[in-house]
Amino acid sequence: MDQKADAREERAEQAEDAELIARFRAGDESSFDSIVLRYRKDVYRLAWRLTGSHAEADDLAQETFCRAYVSLHGFRGESSLRTWLCRIVTNLGLNLVQSARVARRQEISVEALAEAGEPATVQAPVGADNLLRAQREARLRCAIAALPSRQKETLMMRVFEGMQYKEIARAMGCSTGTAKANFFHAVASLKRALKDEL
Repeated sequence: MDQKADAREERAEQAEDAELIARFRAGDESSFDSIVLRYRKDVYRLAWRLTGSHAEADDLAQETFCRAYVSLHGFRGESSLRTWLCRIVTNLGLNLVQSARVARRQEISVEALAEAGEPATVQAPVGADNLLRAQREARLRCAIAALPSRQKETLMMRVFEGMQYKEIARAMGCSTGTAKANFFHAVASLKRALKDEL
C-alpha cells in the first residue's frame, strides 16, 4: 500500500514539475521561482553535506539554480527534476571538494555508510573520546576523498541525500546495478582503508 502511495505521490510531483517547466519554457519566469522554492531545501541540504560549510553551501545552491535556469530549456526529462538538480549540485560540489577549497566537517562512520542511514551530527572535539572520534572522522574524510569519482558521487547521493539506487542511476547515466556496485565498492574500500578502526 505504501509503495502505491509513493508511486502516486511521485507521479503527482512529476506532473507538477512538468507543468512548471512548460510554463518556464513558454516565458513565465515566475515558474522558475516556484521550482526554486520547491527544491531549495533539497539542494541546500546536499550542498551542505558536500561542503560542510554553510557559506559554501549557500554559494553552491545559488550556482546550482543559476546553472539550472540556463539549462532548463534543454532539460529532456530523462530523470526527475529533483534528480537533475541533485546531479548539478553534486557535480559542482565534488569539483569544489576536489579543488581542496573546502574541508568536510561531518561525523560519520563506515557502518552508517554501509547502512546508508541518517547522517550524524557535527560535534566539536572535547575530551579524549571526542578527540579520538575527530581523528577517526578525519581519516574517514581522507578515505572518502581518495575514492574514484563515480564511487564518491554514488556514496554522496545515497548516504547524504537518501536517493534510491534507481534515482542515482538516472542521475549518473548508468544502470541500477552499476549504481549499487559503485556504492558497495565505495563502502568496501572505506572498510579496507579503516580496518584498524573497526
